[in-house]
Amino acid sequence: MAWVLADPLVDVDAIVELADSHYGQAVQGIVNRSREVFRHRVTVAATEQIFNKYREFLAVNKTLGEPVWEQIGEYVNVRTGADKLRGFCWFDRGGYTTYSNEEISNSKFHSVDLSLPAKQRLRLVNEMIDQHILWANQCGIPIICSTSILANQAGFMQVHEKRGFSVNGSYAWIRTEKAMELLNDRG
Repeated sequence: MAWVLADPLVDVDAIVELADSHYGQAVQGIVNRSREVFRHRVTVAATEQIFNKYREFLAVNKTLGEPVWEQIGEYVNVRTGADKLRGFCWFDRGGYTTYSNEEISNSKFHSVDLSLPAKQRLRLVNEMIDQHILWANQCGIPIICSTSILANQAGFMQVHEKRGFSVNGSYAWIRTEKAMELLNDRG
């Protein structure tokens, strides 16, 4: 159940389904959402990162499918059943505020399967924050920003606050250097 980069041939449909089914209602009536547009953007991001790991980061965490035994004549075939997406995170770069020339890495998504137990969801969100910190540090991006579109974002923002982020409304900010220090202190 480790984090791996999203595979454009395998993971796109599960990402679209998880995000739209769990979070689509948050934008209902504000934007005209389209699964096809989302599918296209996820596919492009997952494909781009194969060639350029510094443009966007899209990773998935999934349980591996159980082995399925099939009797085919006198032979037994073993194949893996379907994987189950537990969560995904998607970050980009190139964000700036109007009052600074310092680059910001913004989170596009921190999505978890809401049917998972609360402890697992919390662990996944913390792991997503770790991924964001490590990626921004590797890319040399000085600031990390995490946001939420959900009406009830208090718990999500509280996780960031406990991790050292400054929280303002639905925005959580931290300097990457400070985030790395805190990450190293945790480990």
